[in-house]
Amino acid sequence: MQFIKDIIFSIHATNVVDIVIIAFLLYFGLAWLRATRAFQIMATVIGIGLFYFVAAALGLVLTSLLFQYLWAAIIVVLVIVFQPEIRQMLDRASPLRFFLSGRQTNGVAADLVEEVVKAVAELARLRTGALIVFRRLDVIDSLILKGKLLDSLVSSEALVMVFQKNSPLHDGAVLIHNDRITAAGCILPLSTDEGLSSQFGTRHRAALGLTERSDALCVVVSEERGEVSLVQGREITTYRKKAEFRDALDRALVHGHAMSGHAHQGPLALLRSNWLLKILATVIAVLLWFVIVGPKSAEVGMSVPIQYTNLPPGMEIAGKWTDRIDVRVRGSEKGIATLRPGSIRAVVDLGNVVTGLNFFRITAKNLQVPPGIRIAQIRPSDLHLNVEAASVKKVNVVPTIVGALPENTKISVTPSEVRIRASRKELRKVKSATTDPVKMADLLAKGKAAAPVIVKPDGLEIDSIEPQQVMVNVEIPKQ
Repeated sequence: MQFIKDIIFSIHATNVVDIVIIAFLLYFGLAWLRATRAFQIMATVIGIGLFYFVAAALGLVLTSLLFQYLWAAIIVVLVIVFQPEIRQMLDRASPLRFFLSGRQTNGVAADLVEEVVKAVAELARLRTGALIVFRRLDVIDSLILKGKLLDSLVSSEALVMVFQKNSPLHDGAVLIHNDRITAAGCILPLSTDEGLSSQFGTRHRAALGLTERSDALCVVVSEERGEVSLVQGREITTYRKKAEFRDALDRALVHGHAMSGHAHQGPLALLRSNWLLKILATVIAVLLWFVIVGPKSAEVGMSVPIQYTNLPPGMEIAGKWTDRIDVRVRGSEKGIATLRPGSIRAVVDLGNVVTGLNFFRITAKNLQVPPGIRIAQIRPSDLHLNVEAASVKKVNVVPTIVGALPENTKISVTPSEVRIRASRKELRKVKSATTDPVKMADLLAKGKAAAPVIVKPDGLEIDSIEPQQVMVNVEIPKQ
């Protein structure tokens, strides 16, 4: 429980921000790699990493040492295996995307959409299969195998001709970029999604495989059913009406909007989606923070006052006693920095003391410390106190007068005696009581003066003096 408290009090606001940023990056990276071969390999690598940390924590020296040396080779293998994914992720993270996105939004002409819609409607009527790819910001050259390179305008006639069943380019995909047909007969990567419905054939799986790895938009015409579908991300949307398909294609290409399944997704829906992946990313980010950074602690030495409480009535501490101890405290850097004099004190309960010598052991339970601070060392940890029964003794007060006393002048003190409370041993040392020096000139001028009481000899351990000051009076005889 104390370890958990130390962790909580050691985390600063900047650490939380650090963890949140890493969790966001991990989430988007995992979301990008999900449902791909790379994601499965990444899950395996994460499992190996967790196994390494568990082995190190359990003290399995040989196992942890072996995995430690394997990490260098694993990193090289990851770079080779994830080369396409890394290239695409870096391309998506490029700041140029923010500048190119504006061009991409307005880069597709409305008449191009109309030509595509006319071609797709004709192909669907003829039940001729077709696959059209619109390249957008992501570079997809490494994802597809280009067939016949072309450079022609986009027209409904050209598209229908390419996908004729007797055409050699019929089975491939047409690639459209910058309002032109750049290639035909292209081979696309197939999706590995095992949950894809059996009604979707190879064209749909190819379109899904490409859009899973890029921001490309694909149009698919089913040869068996004559249906028209738009594929973007991991979503396939089928349209039965020409007007609905035209509006969806116009929104996606001309205005740059997402498909209907994502366009109306509010903040709450976005927060609830992929929550298992978000939890996984958060857990990995927290583990990375603890392993790499960890809660930073500090230790400092302090002199702490001792407060003695519940001394029974009629008893006093005799002789000298320890009023401070030295301690070393440990905690987070933030917690240590906030410590001030008086933040920590030791409390010793004298409720069970007996007359004579009493021994006490000072532990962490006797110390009052702020939350998140732990006691590392106490010196001295053993105390002894000599406790005696308290007594009261009355002593006459003899004032100390500075200056010559005129003849027949009388000096008096009110009250003439004081009550001194202390242990019997200390009271036996009391010889007399006097006052601070009082100037004779002040007495003659005012007739009286107040003066504090002083007990002789010096250095006595006195509990109380009543009263603590007396009035010194002077009586001058009348002439």
